[in-house]
Amino acid sequence: MLPFINSNKNLFTFLFFFIFLIIGISIFPHYGISIDEDNTRLNGFISLKYIIESLGLNNQIKIDSMVGIPTMSEWKEQGHGVVFDLPTAFIELLFNIDDSRDYFLMRHFVTFVFFFIGVCFFYLLIKNRYNSSLFAIIGTSFLILSPRIFANSFFNNKDIVFMSLFIVSLFFATNFLVKPNLKNAISFSLISALTIDTRILGIIMPALVLTIYIIDIFNNNGFIKSKLRLLVLILIVLPFFIIIFWPYLWENPLNNFFQAFKILSKHDVYVFNLYQGEYINAKNVPWHYPLIWIFITTPLMYIIFFILGFIIISLRLINRIIKIEENDIWKGKHELIDLLFFSTFFAPLLIIIFLNSTLYDGWRHLYFIYPSFLLISLTGFSYIKINYFKKKTNLLVVLIFLLITPTLIWMVKNHPYQNIYFNMLAGKNFYKNYDMDYWGLSNYGALNYIVKNDSKKTKVAHIGTTDLFISQIFLEKKYRNQISLTNNIKDADYIINNYRNWLGKKNNINLSKSNNYTKFYEIKIDDMPINTIFKKNEK
Repeated sequence: MLPFINSNKNLFTFLFFFIFLIIGISIFPHYGISIDEDNTRLNGFISLKYIIESLGLNNQIKIDSMVGIPTMSEWKEQGHGVVFDLPTAFIELLFNIDDSRDYFLMRHFVTFVFFFIGVCFFYLLIKNRYNSSLFAIIGTSFLILSPRIFANSFFNNKDIVFMSLFIVSLFFATNFLVKPNLKNAISFSLISALTIDTRILGIIMPALVLTIYIIDIFNNNGFIKSKLRLLVLILIVLPFFIIIFWPYLWENPLNNFFQAFKILSKHDVYVFNLYQGEYINAKNVPWHYPLIWIFITTPLMYIIFFILGFIIISLRLINRIIKIEENDIWKGKHELIDLLFFSTFFAPLLIIIFLNSTLYDGWRHLYFIYPSFLLISLTGFSYIKINYFKKKTNLLVVLIFLLITPTLIWMVKNHPYQNIYFNMLAGKNFYKNYDMDYWGLSNYGALNYIVKNDSKKTKVAHIGTTDLFISQIFLEKKYRNQISLTNNIKDADYIINNYRNWLGKKNNINLSKSNNYTKFYEIKIDDMPINTIFKKNEK
């Protein structure tokens, strides 16, 4: 097997990515719609409207006919960048996409395209670090076969788009640190700006890179002058690019940038998380909240490799610091790259823990550090390969394939709800201890089941706090009018429960024991319901 791969590595790599792309294009319409997608769509149109008005084209382009759009000053969610939302709004306007399912599907497709690009750069990151196409394919497979990340790549245009751009930024960061020159400095500044203009937390990347770069300047006195020029260049070009790609900053760049920071730092949401069996306020989660979520929703094999990689890099770093007078903090480009991977995982995590940041919906706000988690895992995997399988690469590949197969089978079996993956560390009662379908994605599947199994016009209500309207308008056009949404449970023909309650109240309504309603259908993950439909009994 390996001789074939080694002799045809370019063909094998092409087939790997081609198959992944075809699978993504084939299945992206299968996923439901998340509760935030109407807001992110509006976010893009607000900036598009602002640009059109700034260019004096508002008489020629009737953008308000597509969606009710507030002005830039009226929009209260300016903390969110528009690198994804603005282009997709433009595509919708350019091609006059006026059906709700069509324009949300277009956005899902573009979300996957961002992820696909991120996966390609993740492959390049690994290949550059380990100089092995096979190793890069294995590492890239870890990213693709991460169930929650995979599912989110088809609908989560916030966290996955940010994560994908963070990967690209990480790639150009390593290029710049290993080979500081004009081209790499400008490339890094450009992609870092796009990352920041997707989510302002992206500023962590240039902050870490420039810190490492400044340390390197002091360690190499002979190169100070040329390196200082590049440092000054980045400090000038990066803010310029940030302003260019974020219309909100155009009128008052400095004030509005800090205002966006202020909006995100407040993040005044009234949400409760189900965490370890108790409802806790999202504004005051315990320090271990993100760590526990990462470790109960990531395949165990990656976690084991990560722990080993963490130990290896930590011990090496401690040894370098102890002997700082004899050596630099890193030795050679590989240790430098590993330090960047290490920093981009732990720095954001520690910042969020120490600042007691608002967190809800699991750890999705930290998905952008997951690629660095896997890159640390690959350090552990590389150690095992070198020390135990140096001349048994065939055996190692077979072993990895066997270990990764259960995750692949689980993903296929539970399609399209891979976003509700838990490993055995979550325990048998994970459905009682942690939020399941916090996005409300299964609501689309529930509504779709109702309209395809009941041709009459029906009234549908829901238990909990997720909105059914966005799932209704995501249905095929011919089915939408079959459903009338109601807030009156007693008046409903069907009641949907996706077991999500932002208010921190446990649902005590047991419709399965009611004389008026009978369980009609359930969507399950690992034999646990994530969405239940109840049908009113006929008199």
